[in-house]
Amino acid sequence: EYLSYISVATLLMSDSFEYSLFSEGVKNSPQYVPLYQGWALLEMRDGNHQAARKLITEALTRNKKNGHGWRVAAEIEEADGNFGLVSLLLRRGIECAPGDAELYRALGDHLAGRGKFNDARAVYEKGMELNPTHAPLYHSLAELEARLFNVEGLALLNKRALQIFNRNALEPTSFSSTNSARVHSRRKPTLSRSIAVLAEKIVNDEENSETQITTPSSSSDPAATLDKVADNLIEGLLEDI
Repeated sequence: EYLSYISVATLLMSDSFEYSLFSEGVKNSPQYVPLYQGWALLEMRDGNHQAARKLITEALTRNKKNGHGWRVAAEIEEADGNFGLVSLLLRRGIECAPGDAELYRALGDHLAGRGKFNDARAVYEKGMELNPTHAPLYHSLAELEARLFNVEGLALLNKRALQIFNRNALEPTSFSSTNSARVHSRRKPTLSRSIAVLAEKIVNDEENSETQITTPSSSSDPAATLDKVADNLIEGLLEDI
């Protein structure tokens, strides 16, 4: 029944109905943590940060190993301008739910947004170490490296990703494959097309001629060349979001 409460609350336009449904849902299923999380997000959306904070505290009290709860708690504090608490909550969430890959991504994104690029990179890499097939972590790290014009970092990231992801994920599945093989192939996580193509091009250029990106000819403008590469990378990332 609580699933229908969430579905109907999402579809209805009236806040009063949404609040009533969440209230009834919690009353009927007090141990169902996603109800508290959804209600907390509703309160945050309406600017009721104190009520949102109380609800997410209830959720975390019931299940502190639910990574989404810690992310909601961090969102609430960020919306309320308490940026110092965001990092603390996300780090605490990682302690309680170390297998939640999105916690690493959220913390990395927060740190990058605060200009702590080295710390952000370390968090992304730690998350990738523990969750090597979580593609969004690769996307976030690639976006950070592109933002910093770190072409070498992008090339290394691509090499690392190709060791994990199916290199031919973008190619059509062969008609000669068995049904079980096709199903297995579809379930494999894939790396962003733009990141794979652009970063692999960088690797190939480096192997062939010390790369024109990092060692432009004397007739070209090095800064303009690097800016163009970064623009192409960022444009590709945006297309995949």
